[in-house]
Amino acid sequence: MANNITIDADVLQTLIKKATTKENKKRHKGSYELYDNGRARLYYTLDGERYRTTVEVKDEEDAKRKLDIFVTEVEKGQFINTNYTFGEFAQIWLDQKVRPNSGEKTVNKYIGHLNNRILPYIGNIKLKNLTKQKLEKYFNEIKKVKTNYKNREKNYTVKPDTVKKWKSIIHACLEYAVECELIYRNPCDKIKIIYTNTTDEKTIKELVKSKREKFSYYNTEEFKKVCNLLENEFYFYYNLPKIDNTKRLREVGRRFLVLLALKTGMRRSELFGLTKEDLVIETATFDVNKSRHYSKDKGKYTKYPKNYSSIRKKSLPKSILSYLEDYYKLLDKLEYKEPYIFDYLSIDGICSWFSKWQVINSIHKIRFHDLRHTHATILLSLGVDVKTISERLGHADIQTTLNIYADVLKELDEKSAEKIDHL
Repeated sequence: MANNITIDADVLQTLIKKATTKENKKRHKGSYELYDNGRARLYYTLDGERYRTTVEVKDEEDAKRKLDIFVTEVEKGQFINTNYTFGEFAQIWLDQKVRPNSGEKTVNKYIGHLNNRILPYIGNIKLKNLTKQKLEKYFNEIKKVKTNYKNREKNYTVKPDTVKKWKSIIHACLEYAVECELIYRNPCDKIKIIYTNTTDEKTIKELVKSKREKFSYYNTEEFKKVCNLLENEFYFYYNLPKIDNTKRLREVGRRFLVLLALKTGMRRSELFGLTKEDLVIETATFDVNKSRHYSKDKGKYTKYPKNYSSIRKKSLPKSILSYLEDYYKLLDKLEYKEPYIFDYLSIDGICSWFSKWQVINSIHKIRFHDLRHTHATILLSLGVDVKTISERLGHADIQTTLNIYADVLKELDEKSAEKIDHL
């Protein structure tokens, strides 16, 4: 004989409700979670990626209705997650904005800055909650941190330019968030970092030193001396009888590469991207239309130039044409088959070689990139207008050139005033 079990009416209603809810959830794509505060968390997974959002709901039926809308938006690509933290969106920014437009070195530098100095401070803050006040608090803290070099006896407060780099990364990331319509305005706009309130003597010295640091370049006499040395050494190795051909090409190529940098202002990556079609004797022109880079993972690889304005076709100085002609003869003699005319040289190694070469020859030491600055300052000293120089360097606009060479232009202006006094 079956036992009669009596179930309380309220308990029965709860069991029916749970069973119904479970059944309804099965009939709907995605799932939801109701909270006591009149909100619901909606979930949906599409192509292995999980989407979620929190919405205001009146009841369970409203949650189901909004879940259906949420699923439809996700499937049509119309859903925008407004709950990203800065750290989550920084990854999206890197993948969608930075990687397609930058070299691997740049991407790795950004990742290093983000992981070490940015995300530990603001990575967990949601984009919609990242206000100007919170960013100012971050910058006030970060400007006081010290470098963390392991091989240095002592680390000092980070330079203002380093903090500015972190600010530019945050600003660029948030600007993409505005572009994606995740936030209405960039909270990093109009933020000024003030350093003058420090009382630490060593920090003050570092700040003053940083402010006074300028890029280096050869003056006119140094330029002439370096060109003369490179040209003489070019033909010394070119005609040296007892030398291995591999070494001959390497030594000749190094000198010619530096000469080109001095006389054209091309970037290192642009020089390594040159082919015979880009460096033409007959028309005396150089054509920048690609750049060549190196990374441990990819090896040497070719990519689009730094920006649209980097694509340019400009004149070669006549003084370099004879060296170009003999360089091509050497490549042909050695049956060089690579399309890139400097591909046998190390892209990173050329910088260390150039540094040592300057020491050996008792030359004022500058970086390889400063050869580009030298080209510009020599042209400025010769009276070439800034617009022509800007286009020759492949700058995005003339303001970039004016900003970089402001001190040089000021010095030239002072000299021009002196010349008037001597009339």
